Amino acid sequence: MKRTNHALVIGGTGMLTGVCLYLAREDYSVSVIGRTFSKFKQLHVDSQPNSIFPLLTDYDTDDVDEEVNKAIQERGPFDLIISWTSNYRVLERICEMNHGNASFRLFHVKGSLRYFKDESIRIHSRCNYRKIYLGFVIEESGSRWLTHDEIANGVIKQIRIDEEVGIIGQIHPYEARPR
Repeated sequence: MKRTNHALVIGGTGMLTGVCLYLAREDYSVSVIGRTFSKFKQLHVDSQPNSIFPLLTDYDTDDVDEEVNKAIQERGPFDLIISWTSNYRVLERICEMNHGNASFRLFHVKGSLRYFKDESIRIHSRCNYRKIYLGFVIEESGSRWLTHDEIANGVIKQIRIDEEVGIIGQIHPYEARPR
């Protein structure tokens, strides 16, 4: 069965694993950039057949260009990119490599500090750029960082509602964040 949509998830073998599995259930071919083969093996066990495609590389190396181009040649341009990377230049290159005439969406997952101070990123004209900031949770005993499930579910929600800026958890008051 040929899947109709193609997604790229950068950092999909960690906290975004749930996002990869969701996209696979939604009929996406999911290309996943990650560094650790053992994490890909578990992702394959949990996913539907022929839905997850590992790009075993570090996004901070030159190999990423080759792996991304190969994924585009095999499964077509990305309709959707989900990225948990602080390397904005690599993300810009990946968006430039995403050949095709159609627009695509990029959900850029960022830590809470980036909400207050961020660097610029060049956005391709066909890219609908979305920012998702990861915050924290305040509980009776203090504050804590988000769990992987909370992050994945929050990213999935942002994909569905497609807002330009989303916050998972809270980022105010910033002084209340876990230390």
